[in-house]
Amino acid sequence: MTTPEVSHGRGGAGNIHEDNTKYVDGEIVREGPEGSHGDGAFSTGRGGAANIADATVPPAPVRADREVVPEEATRPSTDDASFHVGRGGAANVHLSPEDKAKHEAKHEAKHEPKQHHAAASKVVDSPTGTAAKANQGLADKLKHKIFGVFKK
Repeated sequence: MTTPEVSHGRGGAGNIHEDNTKYVDGEIVREGPEGSHGDGAFSTGRGGAANIADATVPPAPVRADREVVPEEATRPSTDDASFHVGRGGAANVHLSPEDKAKHEAKHEAKHEPKQHHAAASKVVDSPTGTAAKANQGLADKLKHKIFGVFKK
């Protein structure tokens, strides 16, 4: 049997691929006898006070029914892992403690004040010397030509 083509994303031909993923229901269900068990309040619908039965019965220490969570409905924990949610952007990135420490160390190293020598940080408005004139840009040449008239 061939796999169906499924759209992944917002649109465009680049987002349509074959999909071999096994999709399952993975629904969490309650198992046990239906109706009142005499072990406390239970829900008979989707919500609301009208869907609660046996509200006046005190809860029992052990319920007669139980929740069944299929393995397909579970996923590995992301507590100690980095993961991304949403459509993009830094606000949707959740870093693990290890990755967060690496990111902070990298950010601190990037923004440390740099040590400069006094001679290297000296700003010169009009460079002098033959090497400086050979490497001047057009704007600098025009500036010196225009304002050089006023220096005479």
